Amino acid sequence: MITKIENVHVYNTDKRKFEKGSLCFENSCIVANTRFPDAIIDGAGGYLMPGLIDVHTHGRCGIDTMTADAANLGKLSLAYAKTGVTTVYPTIMTAPMDMLLRAVGEIKKAKTTADFAGIHIEGPYISAKKPGCHDTSMIRKPDYDELEKFFSMILPMRTHLTIAPEEDDGDIIYKLTERFGKCGGTVGIGHSNATYAECAKAIENGARSFTHTFNAMSAIGHREPGVAGAALATDAYAELICDGIHVCPEVVRIAYHAKRAQGDKFVLITDSIPPAGLPDGDYDMNGIAFTLKNGKAAMADGTIVGSALDLFTAVKNLAKFAEITFEEALIAATKAPAEMVGLYDSRGSLTVGKRADMLLCDRNMKIRSVFIEGTRI
Repeated sequence: MITKIENVHVYNTDKRKFEKGSLCFENSCIVANTRFPDAIIDGAGGYLMPGLIDVHTHGRCGIDTMTADAANLGKLSLAYAKTGVTTVYPTIMTAPMDMLLRAVGEIKKAKTTADFAGIHIEGPYISAKKPGCHDTSMIRKPDYDELEKFFSMILPMRTHLTIAPEEDDGDIIYKLTERFGKCGGTVGIGHSNATYAECAKAIENGARSFTHTFNAMSAIGHREPGVAGAALATDAYAELICDGIHVCPEVVRIAYHAKRAQGDKFVLITDSIPPAGLPDGDYDMNGIAFTLKNGKAAMADGTIVGSALDLFTAVKNLAKFAEITFEEALIAATKAPAEMVGLYDSRGSLTVGKRADMLLCDRNMKIRSVFIEGTRI
């Protein structure tokens, strides 16, 4: 059955703007416009855009990607969808190996609304010098055989790995991208105290991105750019959390324009935590006790744990912080993350042949409907 959404402004990714028109989809895919659809949806003059893609998130609405079972992970995927996110990389973090393997197994079993297209492994293969909220006692040196088993276990889902490249003394990044690159395996640099040169080598070996840029990484110096400098100066993708807490608006603006000059390399993430979407209070995530207050989640010593952000709000924040239009900011939550993890052939724009993952917003840019593979949820 062909469904047509009429009386709507459709987002054109190539032109980076909304254009008045219509869009057709048949079953799960976007198709060419037709004069004779089987069903018509009145867009009421609203705005139709690609579904958002979050490649770094630890949960929301009280559900933790590390501890939830498959049933609750299914509920989590619906919670993401309600915020406009149609593709998710549930993110696992530093923990005992049996807990990590259990989390992977449950994520793979989950029946989802928003598509769990891959799993982001953020730890334990990071630097104890830049742990953020990760438990330093469980951080471990990267081991290729161990990681090869991890990536293989996650298949046919994709894997995105955060690694500290200064801890890689065996060209593990090169080996992993050679072995798994064709089936969606990607590597990012993060929780790292590396030098610029070490980052440059990692990128040469296949690393594609930087994890939550500026947070838990060596800072920019005017003689040693560090990891943060490499995130801005190289043509790798750079994740950023645009809640105004993790990175101040002025630095977001600097980072956006640096990455925009290299192409669409600025990637919005939430790095959201289980209490995202819940009231302020005391919470726990993966054994980490923290307090959520006024949008900031922090441990007793002040260490930030993650964000209470949703990705649609992050797009609006980026537009404000970087002094750009909403249309420009939207690229950072659609096309850019899709390209970063190799999914742009199937999603990230409203292009014929791609998944019918879409948001229909009203004239005030509030989400009215979410479509995932053509199904209105």
